[in-house]
Amino acid sequence: MNCPCQSGESYELCCGRFISHQALAENAQQLMRSRYTAYALNEQDYLMQSWHPDYRPADLQQDDSIKWLRLDILGCLIEGDKAMVEFEAQLLLDGKVQGLHEKSQFVVDQGRWLYTSGEMIEPGFKSWKPGRNEECPCGSGFKFKRCCGQ
Repeated sequence: MNCPCQSGESYELCCGRFISHQALAENAQQLMRSRYTAYALNEQDYLMQSWHPDYRPADLQQDDSIKWLRLDILGCLIEGDKAMVEFEAQLLLDGKVQGLHEKSQFVVDQGRWLYTSGEMIEPGFKSWKPGRNEECPCGSGFKFKRCCGQ
């Protein structure tokens, strides 16, 4: 299976090794990609464990009707043991493709990169409803009706 973060690698060689605790993310961008993948695969334990305890919510409620389609890393700024990763993600909710644009903050704590918080930004596109015969926005190359529109 290709990794949901769209790195072009297999899940096992990419984010799967972090989510299964076989390895630690070496930088904030790897952690960002693995957290996106954890949202896409509903891996709540990993999301909570990769969240800095000073910022972590008591509970994480995910909307099971969301289908995560695409992740685009727009920029990464690392300054010592702190980093900011700006990304835009596309998701399918109620038959419409919507965007999520965030500048996420990360820190190194006891040798591990952890997510702290994020600043939401207006997405670069408006939500839209893909037609049945349009190419799927997830980038699979298939028509929407045969891919994420099922």
